[in-house]
Amino acid sequence: MLCRTPAITLAGMNVRPLCARPGCQGPTVAWLTYDYSGQRVWLDDAPVEGGGDQWGLCSGHAGRLRAPQGWTQLDRRSGASASASLAS
Repeated sequence: MLCRTPAITLAGMNVRPLCARPGCQGPTVAWLTYDYSGQRVWLDDAPVEGGGDQWGLCSGHAGRLRAPQGWTQLDRRSGASASASLAS
């Protein structure tokens, strides 16, 4: 006898992912990407597909982002006030 389970419908499949910071439930507004060999870190607008070495960040965490010492930090989001800065 086969037991059929009802189909499962997943709600919210088109919902933005949540911030990657532990404990944060904010919606992703920017993608954080690292280039370890080039010692660069940058932020892109959230509509860019995430993957690989990209992490979603909420607006609060994206705004407070600081690259490791000696790395270049780029903010490539539309409306970003400064396009590039050096981390100290």
